[in-house]
Amino acid sequence: MVDRGAGCLLGGALGDALGAPVQYLGWADIQREHGAQGVLSPPKPALVTDDTQLTLFTADGYLRAWVRGKQTGEWEPAETVWHSYRRWLVTQQQDAPEQGVTGLLADERLYESRSPGLTCLRALAAETPSTPRAPANDSSGCNGVTRTAPAGFAPSAAIAYDLGCRFAALTHGGTGGWVSGGALALLVHLLAVRGRPLREAVDQVIGRVLRDDTYTATVLTRAVVLAEEKQPVRVDRLGSGWTGPEALAIAVYVVLSHPKAVQFVDAMRAAANHSGGSDATAALTGNILGALHGTEALPRDWLSGLELVDVLDDMGRDLGRSAVNAPFDENRYA
Repeated sequence: MVDRGAGCLLGGALGDALGAPVQYLGWADIQREHGAQGVLSPPKPALVTDDTQLTLFTADGYLRAWVRGKQTGEWEPAETVWHSYRRWLVTQQQDAPEQGVTGLLADERLYESRSPGLTCLRALAAETPSTPRAPANDSSGCNGVTRTAPAGFAPSAAIAYDLGCRFAALTHGGTGGWVSGGALALLVHLLAVRGRPLREAVDQVIGRVLRDDTYTATVLTRAVVLAEEKQPVRVDRLGSGWTGPEALAIAVYVVLSHPKAVQFVDAMRAAANHSGGSDATAALTGNILGALHGTEALPRDWLSGLELVDVLDDMGRDLGRSAVNAPFDENRYA
């Protein structure tokens, strides 16, 4: 469990770094710049985007809520994550940490603006958090789902789905924007915490999503159908990946087509090399495969150049420990 927590966050960051250099390029342009097969490995250093930054702040907020719940009985993860995202906003507005700050805010490496989406920035600048029932906007962009994987380490499948929805809705109020966030969290939970077989977990996610959003359920079902055909297809057939449902569907198709740990690199390349949101689709693929296989699936040469690798590993392991009530340094999240 602890290793799968680390694998989930590290895998997502590797995908983010792999897809980031090509996320705004069409397939022909990717081939022109990187060769016929497209981008094959992350650059060195492998720099992450705001997706990974916000994933870390999601994990930080969730673990703060977990520690507070254990110590006081108060359990408000969505509120705690909202305040965590507001701390991330500080890193986008300042050049360096202020004296005396602690936790993620003390890490000067996070004070980098990696072209965050205006939807996120505007939502987090508001005075009150957005919710699925009281949304601040109607966006279903992929930046909601790309940060919800830490919710998968919640105590139950129902809680994981609920928190994933609520975390994504803090910035993305469109139904697909927050439902896809819940779907990712549920899938991570079923794989990493419950140890469900991959196909069984995907089917369970689709069944749950269908109650809230038929479109997200439909594109996820199409991903399953395409994977069952056993004939490789370009992931563009599932969309561009700029919306949450499409990005998650692309990731699900790639994982179903490359389910083995030894296929991690091929899976990441398939998820990144298309005309669309390459960083989001590859990051989600890495989250899922990392939750499924743990760190053994991750190529060591990719990890060696990954930005924030130490923080991702530590926080991912703390997520895993929280899920099984294993001891960790709770003072980090007090």
